[in-house]
Amino acid sequence: MRSDGIPKSFKLAGHTIKVVNIPLKRWKYGEDVLAMWIPSELRIELRSDLTGTHRQTVFLHEAMHAMLDTASYYELSASEDFVDRMATMLHCMLTTMK
Repeated sequence: MRSDGIPKSFKLAGHTIKVVNIPLKRWKYGEDVLAMWIPSELRIELRSDLTGTHRQTVFLHEAMHAMLDTASYYELSASEDFVDRMATMLHCMLTTMK
């Protein structure tokens, strides 16, 4: 686990999902894209310039894609609005747990 709470990897249904930081100079998805879930490689890529709460929420957004795809809810995973709302709610829950 990194100091910001973002894991280096996590497990879903027997699969290990890697979470990697990509420096901006090696980022290949365009400046408007902050992170990417790559299902064929079981990997989440995060831009290395993300920080704080924003970084955590972006990670949870991609983790939500990974969870939905792993559970075969592809239509829900394709809805960026749904994924964004669920990731935000998950972040709220996790940061207020005691």
